[in-house]
Amino acid sequence: MTKVEKKQQSEVKIIVKDVVCEKKSIYLARNMKKFDKTFVALGVVLLSFLMASCTVRRGTVVLTGQEDFREGDLLFRCGYGAESKFVIAASHSVYSHIGMLHYDKASGGWMAVHAVPGEAEAGEREVLKVEPLSAFYAKERAEKGAWARVNCPDSVAAAAAAYALSKVAQHVEFDNDYALGDTTSLYCTELVWQAYLHQGIDLSDGQRHEVPMIVSNEGTCMFPSDIEKCSNIIFVQSFKTKNQ
Repeated sequence: MTKVEKKQQSEVKIIVKDVVCEKKSIYLARNMKKFDKTFVALGVVLLSFLMASCTVRRGTVVLTGQEDFREGDLLFRCGYGAESKFVIAASHSVYSHIGMLHYDKASGGWMAVHAVPGEAEAGEREVLKVEPLSAFYAKERAEKGAWARVNCPDSVAAAAAAYALSKVAQHVEFDNDYALGDTTSLYCTELVWQAYLHQGIDLSDGQRHEVPMIVSNEGTCMFPSDIEKCSNIIFVQSFKTKNQ
C-alpha cells in the first residue's frame, strides 16, 4: 500500500467515526423520552456541534444554462455534513449528493426531485421531496454543483422523472439503512438509479462500494460517483461557484 493510499484510508476511518457520531446523535434526538436528562443533554451537545459543522458558508452555486435543461436530467452537489465528507472520501469524487430535474408548470421553474436526510422539519418524517433549485443549491447546503444527461430519448428521461415523482407522491421515506435490496425506502443515488432502471437503463454499470456495516447493513452501497462515471452519461457540466 502506497503512502497516498494509507493516507486516504486513514481519512476514511476518521470520517466514518464522524458518521457514526452523527447517526448516534440523531438516534438520541428521536428517542429523548427514553433517556434521562444526562443523555438528553449529551444528544443536544452532539446535535449542536453537527449542525454547526453543516452550516459553514463558502459560496453560492451559480445556476447557468437552465434553458438547456431536460426533464429527467441529473443534478449533483457537494455538501458540508459528516455524511457528505464520508461519501466524498470513500468514492474519491467531488459530489456527495444526487437528484433529478423536473419542470414545474405551475411555478414555471425547474425543481429538484431527491432523497436527503436531515432536512425535514421538526417532528416530520424524512420523505422524498421536490423543491426549487434555489433550495437544492442553497449556500448552506451546497459547496459545488453540476448537472448531467443520460444517453436516452427525451421520452425515457421524462418517464424516469415521472417514476421519481410517483415515489414523492407515495411519501416514500429516506433509506437510513442505505439498503439497495429494500425499495420501500430510498436514498439519493438509489432513487435516481431505480428511476432509470425501471426504464431499462442501469446507471451504475454494476458498480458498488464496500462500506462499514454502521453505514449500510448490506455492507455495500452505491454512491453518486457511480452514476457520474457511468457509460450512459453523456456529459457532466459543473456550475460555477461565486464566493461571498
